[in-house]
Amino acid sequence: MKTKKAFGVYATLIASILALAAGIYFQMIGGTFGATRRVCYDLSIVLLLVGGAVLSCLFTALKRYGLAAASVTALSFAALLSFVHKCYWYVSDVFVAIDEKGFDQKFIIFVALAVASFVIGEIAIYARKTKAA
Repeated sequence: MKTKKAFGVYATLIASILALAAGIYFQMIGGTFGATRRVCYDLSIVLLLVGGAVLSCLFTALKRYGLAAASVTALSFAALLSFVHKCYWYVSDVFVAIDEKGFDQKFIIFVALAVASFVIGEIAIYARKTKAA
């Protein structure tokens, strides 16, 4: 019996693309945010995001759709936790008005990409991956 891909596979691939985009974007901007030029860069954040995307695509190619969704979700979450640890002082600078301009646009773009990757990956974990033909 032949199976067709369902919503979960496509959601996993979208989460992988978002994780890859977040990792590349974070590497390009060097993790520097705001008027204070606070550096929140850590190579592990980039490696977790890019690694999650690569693993997810590999598992998808091997038709291990559940592992694909779990890998991109888990590694995106780990990257977010590492980022929260690295950017604590920048966020506190914004909240205490040391950085008067508020959150940097680069910060918002990166966080949106990384969180979207995690959330869509989480949805993909629970979504149906295949349907009978």
